[in-house]
Amino acid sequence: MRAAQPDLVSRLATLVSRERRTRFAGGALSQFWAFLTPLSWIAFVVIIFRILNRSPAIYVPPEIFVATGVLPYIVFRQTIASISRTPAAHRYMKYISGIKDADLITATALTELVNALVIATVLFVAISIAFFVPVPNNPAGVLIALTVGWFLATGIGRFIAVVGMLSDSFARSVPILLRPVFWLSGIFYTATELPGAAQELLWFSPTLHVTELLRESYFIGYTSPISTMLYPVLFGATFFLISYPIEWHIIRNRLSKERL
Repeated sequence: MRAAQPDLVSRLATLVSRERRTRFAGGALSQFWAFLTPLSWIAFVVIIFRILNRSPAIYVPPEIFVATGVLPYIVFRQTIASISRTPAAHRYMKYISGIKDADLITATALTELVNALVIATVLFVAISIAFFVPVPNNPAGVLIALTVGWFLATGIGRFIAVVGMLSDSFARSVPILLRPVFWLSGIFYTATELPGAAQELLWFSPTLHVTELLRESYFIGYTSPISTMLYPVLFGATFFLISYPIEWHIIRNRLSKERL
């Protein structure tokens, strides 16, 4: 067991390095595009706020309020999208000795975690400087909230990736199924603004918990009436664990066909 561990770590490190080189093959320009998507989302929502003359429930500039809602959502969406397409996108890597679907999925997830934390840190700092916004009240809590969002997405993404090996139709339908998440993640609102019935209903949205956790850490004095770290962690872990029996079933079927 001890001899196998360094091999696993080395294999994952190589795959993560390869993933980053492939994704940012265009150099500085390709890295700029990684920041352009969240910037575009933030700008779009801020423009809507300005047009509707809407003020955030928290007494802060709209730019940072929107950023604290958009960035957790983008981490969630991008992580699921990258992991769910990994088995198909890197199917030829499995012909290399020792490379498994689980290794490819794990490497993609780790790559997304690094990218998410770097992008969020840079954008939060840039917005703070540009709009004279105070630094986060609890920077460690902000990073933890983003990591919780990534873990939630990793569990769901792994489940989608594995089930997608059985059903291509399911994999194609996932972007449609995830569209409502945009409206359930607290990008435009806080839980304190919701009436009692809506608050009870949206408690079941794990992404809203992530956004509320992040805003609690970012803005001094803000306390969410619903946020809990346990729920999104258990939600992601459930999908993560369910994916393993499905994956083992696929592997057994694959081995049976090879023997025939």
